[in-house]
Amino acid sequence: MNLMRSRRLMAAAWEGLWGHRLRAALAAGGLLVGVAAVVVMVAVGQGTRNQVLERITALGTNAIWVHSAKRAFSGLRGRTTSAVSVLEPSDAEAIGRLEGAEGATALDTRLVRISGPEGTTDAQVVSSLPNIFELEGQGLSEGRFFNALEERSGKRVAVIGRTLREHLAGENSLVGRTIELKKQPFLVVGELLPKGVDANGNDLDDRLYIPLKTGQARLMGGRRYVGLLLAKAESEDAIGGLTQEITRLLRQRHNLRPGQPDDFSLYTQLEAIQTREESSRIFSATITGVAAVSLLVAGVGIMAVLLISVKERTTEIGLRRAVGARRRDILWQFLAEAVILGLAGGGGGALLGLAAALAVRLFGSLDFALPVAPAVGAGFLGLVISMVFGLAPARRAAGLTPVEALRD
Repeated sequence: MNLMRSRRLMAAAWEGLWGHRLRAALAAGGLLVGVAAVVVMVAVGQGTRNQVLERITALGTNAIWVHSAKRAFSGLRGRTTSAVSVLEPSDAEAIGRLEGAEGATALDTRLVRISGPEGTTDAQVVSSLPNIFELEGQGLSEGRFFNALEERSGKRVAVIGRTLREHLAGENSLVGRTIELKKQPFLVVGELLPKGVDANGNDLDDRLYIPLKTGQARLMGGRRYVGLLLAKAESEDAIGGLTQEITRLLRQRHNLRPGQPDDFSLYTQLEAIQTREESSRIFSATITGVAAVSLLVAGVGIMAVLLISVKERTTEIGLRRAVGARRRDILWQFLAEAVILGLAGGGGGALLGLAAALAVRLFGSLDFALPVAPAVGAGFLGLVISMVFGLAPARRAAGLTPVEALRD
C-alpha cells in the first residue's frame, strides 16, 4: 500500500468517524481511561515500592533482629498466649564480640505518657544501650547522645525525636530542659535528625530514647530481660555465618539441650526486603490483571461502535463494492478507523497517565521516575487491542456482497 493510498484511506476513515464523533469519542475515551489508569498504577506501585525499600534499608541490609520465641499460656485450656522474654543485655554484649559482628545492642520499647512544657502525649520510649544510635545510623540536630557512664549509673537523661518534641514543646528546643515520664523528671540531652516513617508506617521521630538501665528501673519494674536484640553484621556476606553463630551462642547461653527448640527467633533485614519484594510482585500482578480487564472492556467498546458503524453504512459499502471497490479495500477502511481510535485512546491515555503520574510526584509524598517506557508500552497495547477488536467488524463489512449490501 503506497503512501498516497494510505493517506486517502486514513482520510476516509477519519471522515467516517467524524460523522459520528460523539460515539467515536466515547469509544476512544474508554481506551484512554484504561491506558491512563495502567500508567498511573504502575507509577504509584513503583513509587510505593521504592519508598518501602528505602525505609527498610535505612537501617542497612546487614541488620539482624533477635526476638524471644518463648510463649506463656494463660486462661482456660491455654486459649491465650503471651511472649516471655528470655533475652538479656549480656546476650547483646556476647553477640557483639562474635566474629563478623559489627556490633549489637539490647532494647525494649514501651508506650509511655510523656509531659512537656506545652503538652502531654503517649509515645514510644526506647530503653537501650548507647550504641543503638550508631547501629541505627542516627544523627543529631542538637545536643548529644547519652553515654555509657550515664547508662551504667541509670541517669534520667533522654534523646528526643523531632515529632515528639513538637508535641511537647512546639517549635521550641527541649535540649537542656526537663520532661516527665510517668511523672518522673528526665533531662533531654539531645534531639535526633528526622528519619521519617518505617515500612509499617510508624513515625520514627515520635520516639524517646533513654538508657536501658534507667528504663529497667523506672519503666520495667526492675526486670533484667529485654524484648529485643539488634545486631549488625560487618557486611551482607557475613549475615549467613553470623546468624548461625548467634544461634549457637544463644542456645549455649540459654542452656538448651540438643533437640530442644530455640527460645528465640532471628529475622534479618534481607528477609524483610525479600518479603516486601514478594508483596511488590503480587501487587504488580494485581495491577496487570486490572489493566488487562480495563483494556479488554475498552476493546469491546470499540468493537461495538464499529459494528454499529458497519450496520449503519451497509448501503455505502454496497455502493462502493458496486463501483469496483475490493473486499480488502473495505477491510482496510474499517481497520483504519480502528487504528485512529487506538491512536487516540492509546496515545492520549499514555500522555494523560504521564501527566497524572507527574502530578502525583509533584504534589504527593512518593518519589519515582516517570514511567515513560510503561506508558509507551501501554499506549502501544491499546493500539493493538483496538486493531484486534476492530478486525471482526472490518471482516464483516468486507464480507458483504454488493447485492446483499444494497438490498439491506
